[in-house]
Amino acid sequence: MSSYRTFVIANPESGNGAVRRDWSRVERLLRARIGELEIAFTEGPGHATMLAREALRAGWEMVVAVGGDGTVNEVVNGFFERPNFRTEFELDDGWVRRKADWKPEPINPDAVFGFIPMGTGGDFRRTVGAMGSVDETVKLLGGTDIRPIDLGISVFLGPDGHLDGRFFINISSAGMGGMVDRYVNKMWKGMGGKFSFTAASAMMWLKYDNAALDVRIDDLEEIHDKFFNVVVANGEYFGGGMWVAPGARIDDGKFQVVLFGDLSKGNSASLIGLLHRAEHLDLPQVSRRNASTVSIRAAQTEPVYLDIDGEAPGRVPVLFTNLHQILKMKVGN
Repeated sequence: MSSYRTFVIANPESGNGAVRRDWSRVERLLRARIGELEIAFTEGPGHATMLAREALRAGWEMVVAVGGDGTVNEVVNGFFERPNFRTEFELDDGWVRRKADWKPEPINPDAVFGFIPMGTGGDFRRTVGAMGSVDETVKLLGGTDIRPIDLGISVFLGPDGHLDGRFFINISSAGMGGMVDRYVNKMWKGMGGKFSFTAASAMMWLKYDNAALDVRIDDLEEIHDKFFNVVVANGEYFGGGMWVAPGARIDDGKFQVVLFGDLSKGNSASLIGLLHRAEHLDLPQVSRRNASTVSIRAAQTEPVYLDIDGEAPGRVPVLFTNLHQILKMKVGN
């Protein structure tokens, strides 16, 4: 039985209501495996982040997210004090820049993150190999093994035109991915994550024009081109199982940056199938790098939207920074 004082944050709507329908069984499993335990349910966007911060300030030692990738993202954000993005970062010639003295502030550096994946997409669980049943996942939460992992922080232009930001655990992107997120989050997801993302991708593909972007990789390389998508990957999968960044590691201090260049409509139409087989890297317009920082600015007037762990909170310009092994994650016995 886990010795961590554990606070569980569950999104009852995750998995098209699967968490709500199956909660009595999940709670029985948790109470059998974890000693001191408290449970709270989210009531809307952003609530999981607030609950996680309050729990950590109150002295809870492990915070567990129950739900999909969006719930995981919100809980992870709650492990840190919210930065003042308007004072800690700045815009300079269209680029987002971090001021030299800024550092993330963990609420409790020794706190542990755990999760029970029950959402429609389930991309982060694929990266960490958490593909077992709920029973098996809860059993792991009762163990003692901890893995330090990287997070990313994204600082971007928010809907109000001011700098905003968000920590992310899995994958972010600029371009087509943000457009898909804006659409898929309005869809009914009863057919599952893969279907939802595939349908949204097909709809957005008809409307999307490749975006003119300037991309800086670790301030060492600058690329000016039109891009179908620029992916900044901590994990390996996004979009309901698309294997976009094979070999990406969540503990090496680097993002895998996958650049989808100026793909024709014909080439981009075949991407969904290629991505599920990790064959997109064979396309001449697709390349990848490893980087600890990635900065993107628009070279066009039309907005270029972002995907941050499956959400679409803002648009380019954006700065992505890898925060090496800044979070402790429960991985098992």
